[in-house]
Amino acid sequence: MKKETEYNGRRRFLKGLAVAGGATAMIVATGTATAAPEVTLTSKPAKKGYHETSHIRTYYQKARI
Repeated sequence: MKKETEYNGRRRFLKGLAVAGGATAMIVATGTATAAPEVTLTSKPAKKGYHETSHIRTYYQKARI
């Protein structure tokens, strides 16, 4: 009797997992999609490459031998 109850409990648990997983997937799939707002750049893009800033100058001063 106990073994049968244990087996049914395990089976019920696995069924519950399957139902919960399916419900979660359904909720995610039916979510609303929103479009990203358009971005307009009004300023000049930042310069790329090496820039010697104050913290870099400080590092160079401390690294001198």
